[in-house]
Amino acid sequence: MAITDLDRAYAALSGKQALYQTLWDYYHGDQPVVYTSKRLDEIFAGLDAKFTENWSAVVVDAMHERVELKVPRVASPTAQAALDSMWKDQELDNESDDAHLAAFVCGEAFIIVWRDGDGPAQIYFNDPRMCHVFYDAENPRSVAWAAKWWDTGDGKRRMTLYYPDRLEYYISKGKATNLASGKSFKPLGDDYIVQNPFGAVPVFHLRTGRIPLSEMKNAIAPQNGINKLLIDMMVAAEYGAFKQKWIISHADPTGKVKDAPNEVWFVPGGDGEGQATQIGEFSSTDLGNYLKAIDSLAGHLGAITRTPKHYFFQQGGEVSGEALIALEAPLNKKAGRRIERFAPVWGRAVAFALTISGYQTLPADVTVEFEPPETVQPRTRAEVRQLDVASGIPLTTVLKREGWSEGEVDKMLEDKQAEEEAKTDLGSLILQQFEQGGGVG
Repeated sequence: MAITDLDRAYAALSGKQALYQTLWDYYHGDQPVVYTSKRLDEIFAGLDAKFTENWSAVVVDAMHERVELKVPRVASPTAQAALDSMWKDQELDNESDDAHLAAFVCGEAFIIVWRDGDGPAQIYFNDPRMCHVFYDAENPRSVAWAAKWWDTGDGKRRMTLYYPDRLEYYISKGKATNLASGKSFKPLGDDYIVQNPFGAVPVFHLRTGRIPLSEMKNAIAPQNGINKLLIDMMVAAEYGAFKQKWIISHADPTGKVKDAPNEVWFVPGGDGEGQATQIGEFSSTDLGNYLKAIDSLAGHLGAITRTPKHYFFQQGGEVSGEALIALEAPLNKKAGRRIERFAPVWGRAVAFALTISGYQTLPADVTVEFEPPETVQPRTRAEVRQLDVASGIPLTTVLKREGWSEGEVDKMLEDKQAEEEAKTDLGSLILQQFEQGGGVG
């Protein structure tokens, strides 16, 4: 029996559910408890307690906060006005932020652009657990088609297949919990095929690489180790850090001895023939050993994921601007690579949105800019800028290297020219007053 696109879509979407749910769980700190012996499991059986130290979220957030999309720019003033309105009305700053977070957690995220009726195009983020893109086998950069599924309020599941020339709508024959294959879906009504007049798949794929990989890919194993050490430390704190007492006596101390503040023990003396009565205590467990091991693993996790160590540890004193630049350089380079992959995708999505809204726009007409990923150090940046200009590099070139947009540079030049003209006018007025013998009032 031939494999249909419904079968392919079902296999792709169902196949990513377990992995992506696990990645979101790790990000949110809902991580599995890792015991190395059944005894520890028995110790905490029935206790409503869970010990985790969530460094996975730190790894993701360190990257996420460095990738911030600005409102894209287009050459046409009317198209720009339409885009500005679209960006504000649809809160696309938030949509892009959510999309980037999902891409860093799961390795990919999806933007769907569509227009119903006469209104402007709608641009919205879709969870990677809900969407999948299929690329052309001959050209892996070309999207052949895409699929999206979601659950409805009545417990069924919808599926949409997106092609360059059409959209196909399906619904599950039974409940979403009983799906087994693509054959569990049926066409949604007689008119389940709708023409796509725009000639392109309206699903845009944000991904960290050709093969999508989570930022936590190499962080999960150290994270499990950190959680294991934390659990061991809590066990040691419960049973070993508090000094345990022992008694050697012929008398039965059961029920008469309570180890608590302001408690006095009355223990009968020995009978003089056997072992003398003795009371002692076991030494406590040094919890510092666990803390050192946790710090060591967190350091390894930072090195593996290129996350600066000051994200994991408190630093003594203030870190200088140059030291901070050096510490964050690997992370900033990684953020720069993510920006290079995301920018063309956003350019295509925005161009498509404007085109289907009536403003013919090519991806080359869209300028996609992100906030500079580096931590801003005003004094250090000003000193570097001054040195660059003193060495002969034009100020406009320096500002563009810092991430200023063309519009910001042009506005700076206009303000500078206006300031110079104001100084010239003031100087001319003062000179004129002196020449007239009136002095300066």
